[in-house]
Amino acid sequence: MKGCKRIARVLRAAAALVLLCAYAPAAWAAQSDECAAGRHQYTETRRVAATATQDGEAVFVCEACGQKYTEILFASSHLWGPWTTIRRATCTQPGERRRTCSRGQRHDEYAAIPALGHDYAETLLEPGCEEEGELIFTCSRCKDTYSEPIPPIGHDYEEAIAAEPTCLEPGTLIFICKNNPEHTYEESIPARGGHSYGAWREETPPGEGVQGLEARVCALCGFEEARILDALPAPPETVPALDIVLVGANAVSLVFFAFLLVPYFLCLLYFRRRRKTVKRRDALRKEVENRYEFK
Repeated sequence: MKGCKRIARVLRAAAALVLLCAYAPAAWAAQSDECAAGRHQYTETRRVAATATQDGEAVFVCEACGQKYTEILFASSHLWGPWTTIRRATCTQPGERRRTCSRGQRHDEYAAIPALGHDYAETLLEPGCEEEGELIFTCSRCKDTYSEPIPPIGHDYEEAIAAEPTCLEPGTLIFICKNNPEHTYEESIPARGGHSYGAWREETPPGEGVQGLEARVCALCGFEEARILDALPAPPETVPALDIVLVGANAVSLVFFAFLLVPYFLCLLYFRRRRKTVKRRDALRKEVENRYEFK
């Protein structure tokens, strides 16, 4: 059964080839030959209308050179088979398909398959604060690609106080980009221009011979400054009568003991001189004895 179908298809193909060879060369030759007038001016001279099952024909003759060709008018009632793709359509080039009539003489009909067009998928490269981004379009079928630039989005800074200013020292104001926290810059905040002190308050009261202490506080930064208060003067000292008596008694005692010590030192001096004289005499005697050998 399969073999019969295959033979039938071969026979239909052969019939179509014969029909094409019979009609097509004349038409092509008529249209391709050069005309003496420069261009053929065809006029239809005969027409045989096609029926539902039989092909007709139309004959055209050039008025200038007499060249003619015949155009086949296909039967109006065909039994078409399924479409067969001869050339696939691409994104940019149309394709072609064909179907064959199996009734009577074999007829082929050709039709163009429209180009598919590109099926682009988007890939986004995010722009930065100062750098351009890119939107890339890539076809999923043929991999054709193109891109469109995206302008930089610019900085969007938000400020924050990094260091509060004091009465004497400046502060710092930092600006951080919301789009990229790595993009920052700083500005100085001027100092307040000096302390703003309140009234002095006494911390330690001064006393007789003892210094005091008082302080005041800056209302802006809380810095405290202190200073020393001078001690109060002491009252003049008075000498009691008993102290005078004791001082006098001590003076008398010192004089008395001085008189007692004078004889003691004189006696001590005498005995020292006496001891030195005896030692000198004994030494002289020994020297004489040794020199003159006295025994």
